[in-house]
Amino acid sequence: MKFGILFRPQDPPDAANIVGRWQEVLAAARVAEEAGFDGLFIPEHHMMPDGYPPSPWAALGALAAITERVEIGTTIHLLPFEHPVHVAEHAAMTDVIANGRLRLGCGLGNFPSEFELYGIDPRFQVSRFEECIEIVQRLWAGEELDFHGKHFDVQGRITPLPVGAQLWLGAMSEPGVRRAARFGCPWPTDPLHNIGVMKDWADTYRAAGREYGTSDKLGVHLLRDGWVADSLDEVERTWWPHIRADHWFYFEKVPRWVAEREPFLQDVAGEADFHFDRHRIDRLIVGNPDDCVASIRAFQEAIDPEYLIMSFRMASGPGHEQELDCIRRFGREVIPAFRST
Repeated sequence: MKFGILFRPQDPPDAANIVGRWQEVLAAARVAEEAGFDGLFIPEHHMMPDGYPPSPWAALGALAAITERVEIGTTIHLLPFEHPVHVAEHAAMTDVIANGRLRLGCGLGNFPSEFELYGIDPRFQVSRFEECIEIVQRLWAGEELDFHGKHFDVQGRITPLPVGAQLWLGAMSEPGVRRAARFGCPWPTDPLHNIGVMKDWADTYRAAGREYGTSDKLGVHLLRDGWVADSLDEVERTWWPHIRADHWFYFEKVPRWVAEREPFLQDVAGEADFHFDRHRIDRLIVGNPDDCVASIRAFQEAIDPEYLIMSFRMASGPGHEQELDCIRRFGREVIPAFRST
């Protein structure tokens, strides 16, 4: 199993120190490669006051330039908001610079304001997304396109071609995981839902792969939030307030939970109703190194992921030096338990 980090490069509340924040991300990237991680990933959203990255390309180029071994990528690039030819070209150039290390995770998008920003009707987001996927895949394969779809007309080809890039498709629903299988793409999960939801979607994804004949191209890439420390008490004190706020955002502002599969949500009226002792079970990877190893093994047994992509520091914290210590400790005391000798 590979191990990655999904960085959260924002600087809340108003991006006043966004330059410094990105210098911290690049420093953490170097430390992560030295610590034994296999991949480094960044997110995307638009019009966020905290400086949430709206475009991955410059950041991916920077990560490619300062690293030598690790894969670099996105979880998730919002594919419907960019012309697929541009995506194919930008990604190909990034992959060339990275010498084949690009892993471009793509998703539908879910914020109404983002569709308004680009003048895109969200009623057609699925068909637009699927056209984008097809165009990128065919251009990366070196095809000379004569494509005329509902949303795009493309005639021609791209150059240079990528040398090792992979296209991943994110999903948070049964139709979404089936789509990823149909296009023969690895599936980066969400970090929110519990192990039972992840198992059901993973089973659906793999069954769809058998149905579409794409099983040999698939892979479950599990996203999780976590923190390694001396104890669960330390995690709750120093890290939990930050992740609680992040998970509350996806409950209050942008509902992304499958509520019927998360019984604890029935009693939630405010952020304070997210309780660490209940929320962490079968969801977070936290505690001392032995706690983290045990949680990862439970996910391995349930869904057999090929990749575990961790988010340690949230936008609001903990601090940079604490993040670096966590990355080093995870690499030193957790990852070796999953390396063959």
